[in-house]
Amino acid sequence: MRGINNLFIQLLALLATYSFAFAQDTYYVNLSKDSTHFIRVTIVPEKLSSENNVYQFASTAPGTYQTMDIGRFVRQFRAFDASGSEITTTHSSLNQWSISEPSRVQKIEFAVSTTMETPVDSNVVYPMCGSSLQYDNALLNGQTYVGYFKGKQYSPVRIKFVYPQDWTAGTALEKDSDGFYRAESFDKVVDSPVLLGNLTHASMNADGTDVEVYTYSNSGIITSDSMMSFIKDILHAESEFMGGLPVKKYTFLFHFGKMSYGAWEHSYSSDYTMEDQPLSPGYKDMLRTIVAHEFYHIFTPLTLHSELIEHFNYEKPVMSQHLWLYEGVTEWAANMMMLRTNMISLDDYLKRMSEKLAESKSYGANVSLRDLGVNSVRMQRQYADIYARGAIVAGLLDLRLLELSKGKRGLREVLHDLSQEYGINKSFSEATFFDDFTRMTYPEIKDFFNRYIIGNEPLPVKEYFSKVGIEYQDFAGYDSSRAYSGLSMMVSDNMIVVSSIDSGQSGVDIKKGDVVFKVYGDTLTLQNAMQKTAVLRKLQVGDELQLTLLRDKMPHDVTLKMLPVKRNFIFKEDPMASPEELSLREAWMSLK
Repeated sequence: MRGINNLFIQLLALLATYSFAFAQDTYYVNLSKDSTHFIRVTIVPEKLSSENNVYQFASTAPGTYQTMDIGRFVRQFRAFDASGSEITTTHSSLNQWSISEPSRVQKIEFAVSTTMETPVDSNVVYPMCGSSLQYDNALLNGQTYVGYFKGKQYSPVRIKFVYPQDWTAGTALEKDSDGFYRAESFDKVVDSPVLLGNLTHASMNADGTDVEVYTYSNSGIITSDSMMSFIKDILHAESEFMGGLPVKKYTFLFHFGKMSYGAWEHSYSSDYTMEDQPLSPGYKDMLRTIVAHEFYHIFTPLTLHSELIEHFNYEKPVMSQHLWLYEGVTEWAANMMMLRTNMISLDDYLKRMSEKLAESKSYGANVSLRDLGVNSVRMQRQYADIYARGAIVAGLLDLRLLELSKGKRGLREVLHDLSQEYGINKSFSEATFFDDFTRMTYPEIKDFFNRYIIGNEPLPVKEYFSKVGIEYQDFAGYDSSRAYSGLSMMVSDNMIVVSSIDSGQSGVDIKKGDVVFKVYGDTLTLQNAMQKTAVLRKLQVGDELQLTLLRDKMPHDVTLKMLPVKRNFIFKEDPMASPEELSLREAWMSLK
């Protein structure tokens, strides 16, 4: 089949070479079944000049906050003239190929190995932001299979995907009558993932927005209809929370495979790489919460953003200090939206805040949220705190705004006003946004920013929640009926590592950053982690837990005694709340 597909691509390329009906670069992307793990790309560019002498692959992509270096995955980069003679190209840097005579180029060919199936020693690309090609499906994020010519990041392109006839394609990209997907720029390609294969499809209209759902399920147990049945409530709730949805069309791409990795937001779509398992109530709740987060991203940063997002530098990216807004506020909004539309109870919401406080503590608050944003690429082991501490800070900012406005104008309303001043085509200033936000609110808000986002002072959780008649305790004793290991863990470069250690395990040779290699002698991997750690739920206080850790790639065994669970980060309604506190709580919990 590969020979047929290659012949087809060559014919298309030949026709495109002699066509004068369009002036844009044309890409042919070969996804034949026998090219598993390799994506073969042919480019027929419009006339190139000396300015276009470098072909650039992405070092990272907006919204990923990690080093990708897609050039690592590129193979056999070659350029040809009209006669088929090869033009000299040089792999001049990790993500760049220099072209000696760009004006002669009529065709470029290269192959890209898929990020999910290609082992690398470091900087593993997040699966939901990467690429995969299997016998019955493919997931493609734009930066993983194409780049752009120097000087042409904002030039239009068209793309033809060549794939088995029995496959279905799902994407937010628009297809023309000739079967080409069109994008006005490389940024648009990156912003538009594509899911292909044996997919199911469902659609609906949510408050004026056309919603498409495409689903790949390895076992076939999950369908687009089943996904639509329980995410549609999220769409209506988001519409209520935002005062209407800001897009006319939106596409969900669900890839259910071996394990859960996460999701990535885009302007008109989002893609999800999750574990293929029955849709139990608990799994539905988790998926619904993830969808709520990703879908809210159509507001921030995809509508409300600084110039660093609007004009992204794929060669030498500069990270934004406003990651707290893009991810922290989005995580807050996803949960607050569900509270205010009665999808979850107040008790559920407060439990989620407790979990975020616990998670944030495991990372160690040794860097401000602003600095975490600026340094997010190199601080991967602490980066996820933006979803925990960032969401807590957003919640506190909401409470402070409601207090100052006497319940009339919280964070939701301020964000709406900001979206009227800025938008998709008008970015705010990276340097002056704190001052601009303060100008639209109250002078006291600048002090909040200085202390809890620009600075790194302890968060006033107890003080702020008391304003709405909710009591808070950092520590409320022990629960000896439950046991835990005293370790917090996280995923880093496809390994499970220790992120924090309870003081109760201070005599054990464990350090932050140690890799958890074995549990009771059985090797621990991302694929079997849930199965191998299930035994921990059966242990009682005082029982022994045997681990093998890796430190500097050298193994050592440790034995821990299970500890009683600390009752930390406890919220409860104050039975003695004043009328003023109850009134502010009502404003806090409602959609005005």
